[in-house]
Amino acid sequence: MAIPHAAREDQKDGMRLGTVQQVAQTHPGLTEAAVRALVAKAPHNGLTQHIYRIGRRVLIDLDGFERWVRAQQRAA
Repeated sequence: MAIPHAAREDQKDGMRLGTVQQVAQTHPGLTEAAVRALVAKAPHNGLTQHIYRIGRRVLIDLDGFERWVRAQQRAA
């Protein structure tokens, strides 16, 4: 099976993906429930572009999430 062009580009850029649990572990100020709430509200808070769903698994672009968090700070 061939890897789609977009997936090859992401790998070349070194995309880092993490689960909701991993995001909560690397950001001590966020609980797992808080990260899940952010994911649930993603269509309204601008986080959608950093979330990937594969079946039931939710993966988050870690670098994109951190940029999003910094942008929230500037917007406040």
